[in-house]
Amino acid sequence: MNKKFAVISLAGAVLLGGAVAAGAADTNGQGSTGSKKEAVQDLITVEEAKKIALSEAEGRVESIELERANGKQYYDIDIENGKEDFDIKIHALDGEVISINKERDDDDNDDNYQSEKEVNGENIISEQKAIEIAEKEVNGTLKEIEIDGDDGQNLYEIELKTNKGEADVDIDAETGKILKVELDD
Repeated sequence: MNKKFAVISLAGAVLLGGAVAAGAADTNGQGSTGSKKEAVQDLITVEEAKKIALSEAEGRVESIELERANGKQYYDIDIENGKEDFDIKIHALDGEVISINKERDDDDNDDNYQSEKEVNGENIISEQKAIEIAEKEVNGTLKEIEIDGDDGQNLYEIELKTNKGEADVDIDAETGKILKVELDD
């Protein structure tokens, strides 16, 4: 009977120790009181990441994606200038440039290259404003943002992560009007 009690006690101690270790390992660098909401608030903004990327490479930002690898979040920013394409990775917490990859741009669709700040003589809304509009509409967090000019209309194509899956939101880049919301389960 004593052996049985000792084995059960030992098994309980091992399970309890494993649960404590697993809980401590999942703090994401936030300490035991850190929450996901706090971690998100500590990220640099999309506008800050964009500014850092544009200080490294001249051109127009094609897309910005918030990625996660090896437990670390970073912005993956694609910039084109008609001659070269840049893929710049920026640490999402401190803005440090992780890597810059440059390739020759072989696309033939750069004939209508325009400054992204000016479209048909009018300013477009900031990416940050577009993200705020989209997040408010579907109650989600940014996964990817891209500005796209189709048929004379510039729009932000924003992909968000929600508690029900993913959502795609298209926003008119000049007016901020929501053009389309698509929910993926």
